[in-house]
Amino acid sequence: MKNNLYDSDYYSWTCQQAKLLKEGKLNELDIENLIEEVETMGKSQYRTLKSCIEQLLLHLLKWRMQSQKKNDLHDMELWYRSWKTSIVKQRLDIKDELDENQTLINKLDDIIPIAYGRARLLAAKAMDCNIKDFPDTCPWTFDQIMIENWYPE
Repeated sequence: MKNNLYDSDYYSWTCQQAKLLKEGKLNELDIENLIEEVETMGKSQYRTLKSCIEQLLLHLLKWRMQSQKKNDLHDMELWYRSWKTSIVKQRLDIKDELDENQTLINKLDDIIPIAYGRARLLAAKAMDCNIKDFPDTCPWTFDQIMIENWYPE
């Protein structure tokens, strides 16, 4: 059964649980909900990293697709500047996530194909093209996409 405070005032519940831990009052802890929250925190870090990689791949795919086209209808310098900003931001966010959660490095082989699949679909929609215009699997290594000032041609 869930603790009433947990359901009604999550912030107060977290303060209460932290206080009980600091005081060593382990028998008073809301163990069931603490377990759930700890598991959720780990999943959240995984999802955050996956989302950052997805956004990075999305903008790299858009960059690659656009660099292969000549488009006089749009100011491509403006688009590239916007994508470059996003690419730099995602690289920084990925680095931060991995610095703070080093064991997530071991999950990159699982994350990249999932993130790439989603980025590929989103890039096709954003660029108004066929998903088959993009490679089936990620054409870049993790190390490559993390190189500062690297952009696909």
